[in-house]
Amino acid sequence: MNEFVALDFETANGKPASVCSVGMVKVRDNMMTETFYTLVNPEDYFSKGNIAVHGITPEDVADAPIFPEVFEHMLDFIGELPVVAHFARFDMNVLYASIQRYQLDMPTLKYFCSCNMARKTVKHHSYSLKNMMAYYQLDFHGHHHALNDAKASAMITVRLLKSYPSLDDYLKKNRSYLSAMKNKATKKAQLDRYNKDLVSVKPTVSDFDMTHPFHGKTIAITGTLHMKRKETVQYIVDHGGKFEPDIGAPIDILIFGTQKSGKPSKKETIIKNKIASGQEILLISDDKLQQLITFYS
Repeated sequence: MNEFVALDFETANGKPASVCSVGMVKVRDNMMTETFYTLVNPEDYFSKGNIAVHGITPEDVADAPIFPEVFEHMLDFIGELPVVAHFARFDMNVLYASIQRYQLDMPTLKYFCSCNMARKTVKHHSYSLKNMMAYYQLDFHGHHHALNDAKASAMITVRLLKSYPSLDDYLKKNRSYLSAMKNKATKKAQLDRYNKDLVSVKPTVSDFDMTHPFHGKTIAITGTLHMKRKETVQYIVDHGGKFEPDIGAPIDILIFGTQKSGKPSKKETIIKNKIASGQEILLISDDKLQQLITFYS
């Protein structure tokens, strides 16, 4: 008998440890038997971009429980069952970061990803939650509502499992553990410290050229540039700009360089989606940055 819990988080901003809602669905013998949903007070700010995605506002969570209070009930709901999430890397990162933030005991927690499972099992032009629901001709009500997304992941997983002898059989080669994310978290902590150092970079000049396109702008960076990252940030602040490492925060400009994969970075993709939704954000490639520096030197 296939038994698992489907999980989905929504966050208040770009920080993983900013949970504002959680939804879970318990599946036994291919049937959804129980659900769990609650808003969560993230004790942090809400970015406009995240509010636009899930519609949850600071007022909605003012009286909601904080994560440690919710986590206890989550563990009771999950028990010993494996957990599935669509793009599990995101949801498990949120869970891990939230546990770390509040210094809670880290459970082992076996999990797998329904998106990865779909890639291994069926051929489709896109493996997003919405497109996989369409692939199976399932109704999708309220995308980016944690409980609805958890239900969608559960329905997709049940159908994908028809291609395998059992969930246990699939998990023999396709399982991960939350407790094994320590090394990844260490790298994330190193990156956070690095970004903190970059944010602390101060201008070396007192008079700014107010005609410079960086003056008064909040600027994010992604990819490899012709300059070192710290040199680029120094240039930004020396021309009246502000460096912002959090892509979920309001930004005016994204400077993008090259990626090892040759594909756009996650940051660049997020920003392009924001632009497509009507936000005014300027994209500056590394080549354009070099031209801009030459022009204003």
